Order: sequence, then structure tokens, then C-alpha cells
Amino acid sequence: MSKKKNERQVQIRNILLKENRIKITDLAKQLNVTPETLRSDLNEMERQNIVVREHGYARMDNSLGELPVYLRSQEHPKEKKNIVFRAFQEIKDGQVVYLDSGSTIILGIQYIQTKKDLTIVTNSLPLALECAKMNLKIIFAGGDVLNEGLRCYGFFAEQIINRINVDVAILGSDGIVNCDGFTTNNVHEVGFKRHIINRSKKIITVCDRFKFQKEAPFIYCKFSEIDQLITNELTPQEYEKVKEIPSVIQIKAD
Repeated sequence: MSKKKNERQVQIRNILLKENRIKITDLAKQLNVTPETLRSDLNEMERQNIVVREHGYARMDNSLGELPVYLRSQEHPKEKKNIVFRAFQEIKDGQVVYLDSGSTIILGIQYIQTKKDLTIVTNSLPLALECAKMNLKIIFAGGDVLNEGLRCYGFFAEQIINRINVDVAILGSDGIVNCDGFTTNNVHEVGFKRHIINRSKKIITVCDRFKFQKEAPFIYCKFSEIDQLITNELTPQEYEKVKEIPSVIQIKAD
């Protein structure tokens, strides 16, 4: 997808998040694009279960599911980059590091260059590509590809993980509302993440504060199972929810 089209679809989603439902003709005027261009974008976004079109209107698809990675990476980028920068400080030179496929990590992946002689393990196609551009040593856990998240899971990916001793695993979460642990929107990822947890000496979860307002259906680990949470500055109520985690590092806003 071109950068321009990517940015336009992010705009469409932001407008629909605010308006919830809007006339397609009004949407085209706001974006200053032709009906043909907008129709192409909406067709693609409808296939990805991001929007629903009905009788000349477009609205958000509110069914529980996962947004494509290119859209998730546009959400709260500054907060996510600050979190990743701090998380990478926990990595020591020469370690084997698992990096999760979430949008938070990929936004700050350039900070990994401050470390030396790392072996990066990941199931994320975009992360593997970015690490390759930096000439890092990569072990890619390949398997079935989840197209929305551009990542792999399943038997083959798990078998690769089962043969690696991971020093530090950095994981993400899709939301923590109404649960006692970290979550994913995809049931197939639960088993894969459990293999990561079982093979890792230290487990860090990176989670921007907006995840405290989101819900996802599948818990891959309890709060008590991880060693450290790195997040943005929390309210007392938010901290109370995760206080059983041994180390909670809160990054204050600039």
C-alpha cells in the first residue's frame, strides 16, 4: 500500500471514530478526494472489517477484532516510542531477545541499535524486515501467517521457539479491561505466547496507557506471570489493577 493511501485510510478511521456514522459524500468532501478514490479505500477497509457501508453511509465495524498493523502503528506513536526506548534499556549486549509483533515495538525499533551482538527472535514480518535493514542477527519464527497482523503463529512457529533459550522477551497487549492479565485479539496467538513465556528468563510487557481502556477476548498470561510492565504514567486506579506485577515502570509525558 502506498504511503498516501495508508495515511488516507488512517484519516478515514479517525473521522469514523469521531462521527461513528457519516455520509460517504460528506466523507469524500472532508478528505478532498474523488468518489472513485474513496470507494477503493472503503472497499479495502470493508474487506479488513474496519468499516461497514450501508445505504450511502459508512460507519465503524464495531465487532471485536484486530486492526491491520499499519493502522495500529498510527495510534499514540509518541507514547509508544517512549515506552520502547525504556524497554530496550533492560536489554544487555549479547543477549537473545524476543520481540513481539505489536505496533508498540515496531514504532521504536530503531532504538535497538544502541545494543551490540544481539540475536533477535520474532514472529513479526515487519519487525524482521526492519531488523534486517539494520544488519541484526535474526531468527524468524515462521508458520501460519495472520495477514492483519503480519505475523506467524501455530505449530511450526512454536517448534522454532521451543529450541531457543530467550534471555529477555518483550511482549505487548491488546487491552486489559475486565481481566486479570494481558490479552490478544487472536486465539491462535495464545499458545504461541505461552511458548515464549516458558522459554524466557525475563518477561517484559510494554503497554501504552490507552490499553487500560480497551478490551480483548483472550488472556495469554496473568499479571503475576511477568517480571516487568513498562507503560505511560497511570492513574491510581490503573496502577491498582497491575500492582501485583513485581516492577511497574511508568514513563512520564514529556
